[in-house]
Amino acid sequence: MKTIKILQTVAFIGIITFFTSCVVAHPYTPYAPAPSASLSLIVDPFPGIAVSRYQDGRYYYRNPQGYTYWRGYDNRYYLDRSYVGRGYYNHRDYNTWRRGGNYGGRHHRY
Repeated sequence: MKTIKILQTVAFIGIITFFTSCVVAHPYTPYAPAPSASLSLIVDPFPGIAVSRYQDGRYYYRNPQGYTYWRGYDNRYYLDRSYVGRGYYNHRDYNTWRRGGNYGGRHHRY
């Protein structure tokens, strides 16, 4: 009688172990980098760029993510000042942006 209870207990534990090991594990998916990490401070003009003109005469480019770039004196497009805090930039890129054509969104007439 004792061996039957021991066999039943072992079989029960074996069945539970079998079913718990058959659970489908979800594959590991690392977190995607923040979208702002790939945000460029300066955009060079390229063929097919959709440039618009603001009411006060300034030219701007709006990228597919919705960020606004203003045209500088060197005909490159500089990220609007309001978006700068949303990304991580190295000092060289930031200094280039700061010295750029419109100093990060100042209102100039072009």
